[in-house]
Amino acid sequence: MKLNRREFLALTGKTAAGAVIFAACGLPERELIVQSPVEMPEDLVRGEDAWYATSMGDFTNGDGVLIRVMEGRAKKIEGNPDHPVNRGKSTARYDSVLQLLYHPDRLQEPMLRYSKNGNLVNTTWDEADNRFRNALTNADGAMTIVTNPIRGHLGSVAEKFAAQYNGKYMTFDPTEQGVLQGAVKSVLGQDQLPTFDISHAHTVLSFGADWLGTWGSPAQFGVKYGEFRSQSDRGYLIHAEPRMSLTAAAADLWLAPKPGTEGDLALGIASIIINEGLATQESISNFNTILPDGLDGYSVAQVSNRTGISGDRIEKAARHFANHTPAVAFGGGSAGAHTNGSFNLEAIYALNILVNAVDASGGITPNPKSAIDGLPISSAGAPFESWEAELAQWRAGNVETVIIRGVDIVHGMPNSVGIREALQNVPNVIVFGTVHDDTMDFADLILPEKTVLESWGTEIPEPGPGYQVVGTQQPVVGPTVSRDESGLTSNARGFGDSLLQMSDGSYGSSMEQLVKTGLADLHAAGRGSISASSSSLFANGALQRGGWWDTGTRGSANLGKMNSTEKNAYYSDTGTLGTGNDFHLVPFHSNSLLDGRLAAAPWAQSTPDPISSASWSTWAEINSKEAQSLGIREGDVLLIRSTSGEIEALAYPHPGVRPGVIGVPIGQGHHRSGRWAEDRGSNVLSILTGEKDSQTGALAWAATQVRVQRAGRRTKVPKFEGNVEARPVEPGVPVLVVGIDETAEHAQETNHHIYQKQFIGKDEQDKDHE
Repeated sequence: MKLNRREFLALTGKTAAGAVIFAACGLPERELIVQSPVEMPEDLVRGEDAWYATSMGDFTNGDGVLIRVMEGRAKKIEGNPDHPVNRGKSTARYDSVLQLLYHPDRLQEPMLRYSKNGNLVNTTWDEADNRFRNALTNADGAMTIVTNPIRGHLGSVAEKFAAQYNGKYMTFDPTEQGVLQGAVKSVLGQDQLPTFDISHAHTVLSFGADWLGTWGSPAQFGVKYGEFRSQSDRGYLIHAEPRMSLTAAAADLWLAPKPGTEGDLALGIASIIINEGLATQESISNFNTILPDGLDGYSVAQVSNRTGISGDRIEKAARHFANHTPAVAFGGGSAGAHTNGSFNLEAIYALNILVNAVDASGGITPNPKSAIDGLPISSAGAPFESWEAELAQWRAGNVETVIIRGVDIVHGMPNSVGIREALQNVPNVIVFGTVHDDTMDFADLILPEKTVLESWGTEIPEPGPGYQVVGTQQPVVGPTVSRDESGLTSNARGFGDSLLQMSDGSYGSSMEQLVKTGLADLHAAGRGSISASSSSLFANGALQRGGWWDTGTRGSANLGKMNSTEKNAYYSDTGTLGTGNDFHLVPFHSNSLLDGRLAAAPWAQSTPDPISSASWSTWAEINSKEAQSLGIREGDVLLIRSTSGEIEALAYPHPGVRPGVIGVPIGQGHHRSGRWAEDRGSNVLSILTGEKDSQTGALAWAATQVRVQRAGRRTKVPKFEGNVEARPVEPGVPVLVVGIDETAEHAQETNHHIYQKQFIGKDEQDKDHE
């Protein structure tokens, strides 16, 4: 029997003594019944599927999902239509997470090595726990915990655990977002990313961030983009990026600036708006407060010369942005990944002041603080200069124990920092994970970790929808038995639960208990999307819905000023790298592998790139005309060298790349990471040089110059669009005209030869083609 929500709530209100009431919160009504396995741990009803609401943890920026479970096995992941972040939408990456749950190379038991040069051997959890506890005791404060940027209760546990043992907690993100966080803080006075109200904007101006592909929450932005294009004027999208990403392909106006000049372009647009009187005096006054140095040196001609974009296109972008409001400007990605990245992003976000877009419909909406006190809400990794200092301590032998979780730090670090040598000098390297990765080659103790579908947690979306949201994460499957029923596919534990066990319950007995305590605090507040007569019913309601939110909460912006002083971008040198041609390297996230965290999943490996349709490999995007002049053809193996190393990639010439730029996807080049990722493609992160943002010390991962030459080999690029060259075909004759004294058969033959000559240049008397 199918019930819509209204009927379901009416039924539960009549039959349950303590009913849970869900507030609609302006979200669309859906026919949806979501269950929670809390009350049904043995979900093994034959032929009946169940849908459980949860969050995706490490793999999204707070999206809510529904997991279809059939006979105890997770089968499908869809977007949660009740969740205010992605509102039922999903991406192809979601389903790849299922393959990590059932991966044939998944770690089954703890492993340890008895000496640095010894081999890894299987061990028991009792022995692993003893080694773990001894490593903590022997560290005596000389300990570092390293994770990917995590929010919610798991991030809180990691912070408290490091503090309990007088250690250090550091997060690592190969393409760190610290510059973005700093720019938002400087210009808008916000500690977390704001919401971009694309849905109600008439003009969107974005820089560097591929928000329809891989930046932030593409599922969230995809919903907003659909609403943006559903307006009567269909909206107008302007995107600035040196290569054609998925967002650039969707733009009405694509601007391809020289890498590192995005800030110049933003201030050039601002100069046109001010000089032509397209903004109010109040807006201009507020903008001048943000930009104390003024706009001298940002005339159309000067900006055109520096960015490589024609003055006409810059003026067109500026006038449309100012005249078709509401309008919003935002940036990230490669625009902030330069030595002047802070300047670029601060200039971009300051544009919103000129069009009154701050805290306005169709503009930028500040997000409020977390609804649960003490939970981390920011996901920026530690700056690269902090990592250089930390690794120096490792190499010097000053750190006794390093605990790593959620990141393959060996794969993600540039060769220039010497991460392998640093790990060799740490006596105790403990790594949590699901599939053996490159970092585990240097581990003394490996602990199999539960996947996101088997773990408890909470999620604070970033960016949020403009009001408080707490997403819930719950186990949707139990311990998984192998197909031949010989045993569990993995005897894993949750990372948070392992830390809590080692802390002897100092701040919680389990992740489940912490999550339910946090939900009890929300229940006590007596507000938001769920009302219930008891905290247990409230918790079950939050788990059924996928979270809790309060649309009545709002954040606030406090305009600051641009703090960055370095306006010019600087790049690495290629003077001694031998023969070849110099290019500016622009790495970009793989649409399916992201930064490599999904490389172990064959579905992710085989998902075609939306622009090139390539998969299963590392390719290099290069401008078509430039490739032709250099004699480079598709499939040529290119040697790409920097001062940090050399990689190989398959040439993919196409017009959607700025001349002088070579774009290479991130995500491949693992020596480990399971059978489908091992020794596949190249790791572009390894050849990045050590340039840093002058303001924050973050890695300027788009500031590397490389020298490129052909290796003398060629192979086909594996891509979805096919490798067979197009050839002319006869279109056929829609109407057969029969002349006087001519049979239909003769007329058909005559027309056949006419079309042969017209379309492929064959003479109708030439019988060689028959």
